[in-house]
Amino acid sequence: MNWLDLLAVQGTLKSLLQHHSSKASIFRRSAFFTHQLSHPYMTTGKTIVLTRRTFVGKVMSLLLNMLSRLVITFLPRSKHLLISWLQSPSVLVVFAKCKDLVKNQF
Repeated sequence: MNWLDLLAVQGTLKSLLQHHSSKASIFRRSAFFTHQLSHPYMTTGKTIVLTRRTFVGKVMSLLLNMLSRLVITFLPRSKHLLISWLQSPSVLVVFAKCKDLVKNQF
């Protein structure tokens, strides 16, 4: 999960909470989550439609990421540096470029 996904989930959660709190008398919570949720954002020029499954998946991924950061906090310093380097955005860019190179080879 990259930082754009985190921003999309964060924006989606914020807009859902604002929408739900302003329309609480109209919508019931169960009916609200059975409909398809969409949140457009312009960073990639596309509209991402989050169905209930992908929304729950992204929220779970975000929670696991937060849990892993909590675990990293209590690890010894040497392991902490290695894991934080592996989670840095620069490493994600390198892995993405490698993935694109491999994809273009075949």
